Amino acid sequence: DAAAEAASRARRGGGGGDATHGWDDGSRLAVAPGLDVTTVGFRAMARSLTSHARLWTEMAHHDAVERYKSNTMMRCEGARVTAQLGGSDPSGLARATAVLVDDYGYDEVNLNCGCPSDRVCGKADDAKTFGAALMLDGGARAAECARRMAEACDVGKQVTVKHRLGVRFDKTMTKSEDTDSYDYVVDFVENVREAAGVEHFIVHARSAVLGGLNPCANRRVPPLRYDEVYALCDEFPKCGFTLNGGVTSLEQARELLDRNDGALRGVMMGRAFYKHSCLLADIDRIIFDDDGGGAPRPTRADVVKKFGEFCDGALAAMPPMDHKERKKHCRRYFKVVDGLTFGTRTGGKIFRRAGDEMFDTYFGPDDDEPFSKRLWDCTQAVVDAETWNEELKNINPDGENTYKTLAKRRGSHRDSDSDSDDGDGVDGITDAVRSTT
Repeated sequence: DAAAEAASRARRGGGGGDATHGWDDGSRLAVAPGLDVTTVGFRAMARSLTSHARLWTEMAHHDAVERYKSNTMMRCEGARVTAQLGGSDPSGLARATAVLVDDYGYDEVNLNCGCPSDRVCGKADDAKTFGAALMLDGGARAAECARRMAEACDVGKQVTVKHRLGVRFDKTMTKSEDTDSYDYVVDFVENVREAAGVEHFIVHARSAVLGGLNPCANRRVPPLRYDEVYALCDEFPKCGFTLNGGVTSLEQARELLDRNDGALRGVMMGRAFYKHSCLLADIDRIIFDDDGGGAPRPTRADVVKKFGEFCDGALAAMPPMDHKERKKHCRRYFKVVDGLTFGTRTGGKIFRRAGDEMFDTYFGPDDDEPFSKRLWDCTQAVVDAETWNEELKNINPDGENTYKTLAKRRGSHRDSDSDSDDGDGVDGITDAVRSTT
């Protein structure tokens, strides 16, 4: 009845007010965690393009963090960064949280309760199973984990939980399952909130299918259920909810944020930025209404220059290494800037082949040039001047920008897509790279 519902809402934090508005911690737009993507280098590059967005680390298991064996947690990107932990041992998660807060200085630590991969959800030892499996048993284990993590935090530090809209085992999506329902998620959120005081939930707006669907299929087969995320905002008015899943443009993110009188705390995007890194440059303007006071927007040249300087500093801080080890690190750094050519006629394949030529030509035992110079020379040689020096603003999320082609710069009249694999588009790359040195 109405009285019971009112009491239930009071337990969950109801009572009105403007609690879902006014957060200024960057959560309005968050860059989703991505395994082997949101590395230290990627976050450094991303921060050079957006000052306001909240960045996330890759997920790291609490054991690796506690033993200082997780390189992904190194800091380089200033404020508004969330460290994501995986695991199901409350004590281990608490110790890792203390390390992240006290030693690394993170202001937010997230517990992953949404990853559907068999690598984390299908372990033989149930006690070591984590990810979306933490949503089972009504979230009792997730609540205990979050409670211990919160106890390990200083005042002002925040523990958040990232989860799905339920868990199911039927990959055909035709059977009704009690663990995949709105009421089940309401109970999960309520249990975690009451046990740990968690006030911010990041919700992947799909269910997680355990066993039978890989992570990629888990992003396609279960349907999106945005309405249930907005319903959670109404159900728990003193909590904040960030919507994740299926958001492919900043305009779509802004529309979702404005919907239902701004009920959402934030929107999270991932793959759009991984593929098309230049979209990051429009976040501050479109999402945070900050146009930089009319100052010029960065160019691809600016991004590469600043990122190269970061790489030189990071390499200098590492223990002494031979040239093979140095090349391995540099290849990882080169991967970070791959997305800068999306939407240009240079194309990803030409850009990556130019990088291969660079690494084949240089980085031997006698090469003492800074990586920043090698990166600058390679990218400047391949990306045409118009693209290289154009301000990054009003970026087309589909990548259909019109630029001069690399072939045209070489005097060719070839007018096909630069990502075709017929080989013509990479003629002369080695010469172009070498000619700059």
